[in-house]
Amino acid sequence: MNRVGVFAAILLSLLGSAGCSAQAGSQQVDSVDGQVGPLRLLRVAVDSPGPRGSIHVAGNSAALLLTIANFGGAEDVLTAASTDVAREVVLRDGDAAARSPLQMAVPASGAAVLHDVTGPHLELSGLRRPLRGGSSVVVTFQFRDAGLVTIRVPVRSYTDVPVDRISQPDGDRDARTAPPPDRRP
Repeated sequence: MNRVGVFAAILLSLLGSAGCSAQAGSQQVDSVDGQVGPLRLLRVAVDSPGPRGSIHVAGNSAALLLTIANFGGAEDVLTAASTDVAREVVLRDGDAAARSPLQMAVPASGAAVLHDVTGPHLELSGLRRPLRGGSSVVVTFQFRDAGLVTIRVPVRSYTDVPVDRISQPDGDRDARTAPPPDRRP
């Protein structure tokens, strides 16, 4: 498959999933999109702080996840990102040390995928206040050629694990959950 075909496949999958960003039965937004010049910022969100009721603690970090699609004919570079809720926004690759200054190339007719904490992603480092799922933060992105774009970014709420799959605090498992493998008859 050629480069344009790969780019089209990535964009179709991202745009298709963008319609599924809100939680079923609620008006809560899971992610947002933005645009500056030929660049589209897709599925932008701060990762969930953890199980229901958890928060990102002041002083710690929080993953900022997104995909940047370039519909232009020339490469651009994400050169900075900032927010009032963190000391700085850095680029990380999994658990590796943060790279500074922020420099993330976005290829012409391509995409920079920063949507997985185990791979390259942005991180809000040195949070100035706690962040709770369902809230939002304002983030400004600076690109070398396209310029500035400011987006109100939601902090995702934890919704991945059904309640009947969570262990009870006293160690007893919910009756609807299968027993551990060493206790099966």
